[in-house]
Parts: sequence; C-alpha cells; structure tokens
Amino acid sequence: MSGSPDCSIDRTFISTFHFPKKVTKANQIARIYRNPIYLAREYKQMIDNGQVKNQSDLARKLGISRVRIHQILSLLKLDSLIIQELERLGDSFKSKIISERMLRPYVNKSPQEQKVLLNISKTLFEF
Repeated sequence: MSGSPDCSIDRTFISTFHFPKKVTKANQIARIYRNPIYLAREYKQMIDNGQVKNQSDLARKLGISRVRIHQILSLLKLDSLIIQELERLGDSFKSKIISERMLRPYVNKSPQEQKVLLNISKTLFEF
C-alpha cells in the first residue's frame, strides 16, 4: 500500500514561525563624505613631504587607481578663489553635496567660466 496518504501521517510536522513586527537594522555607521579639495591637498602634501615617491606610489598605498589620484590632484588647478570658497565648507559632509566629479569639468575652463561654478555653489550652499 505504498503511496497511500495514511502512510505518511506519522512523518508530518507543523512549524510555526514568529517574526518581529518591527525589524530593526543593526547600528549603521554614519557615512562621512570628504571635501575633494581637502583630499587633493592631503594627497599633494604626501607627495611633497616624501611619504610617497609619486602619484603611482600613492595610488598603490591607498589601493585606488593612479588615474583617480590624478583626477583628484587636478582639482588644485581650479581658480584660487573657488578653492578658498570650497575649503570654507569644511572637510567632511554628512551627504555628498560636492564631489570631485562635479568639479572636474571646470578644471580646464577659463577663470570666468569657473566663476559660474562659484555662483552656483554660493546659491546651493549659501556661503
């Protein structure tokens, strides 16, 4: 009589699962975003002080690409007035209000075109 529904009665079981009504996340560490100007100055200082030989050595030490180091260091080519205003924002942010990628298109622009960036940032960040 194999296959009969009565044969498997002794082998069945019932499970009850209780899930908490409110799921709490583990303590999340608040992420801090760095000001790219401070980061560029820090990288330049490491090269100038001899902590690293060059951009390639710095990239190996930090575990990022050499191109990324170059992109960050190129921010120091921005107009000095813009750099000063961006430094006034401080070194760390709770959200990514300004990034290297936002600033990169302005690096090779004329000072007049870079002032557009300054005007935009003044209205956004209300310095």
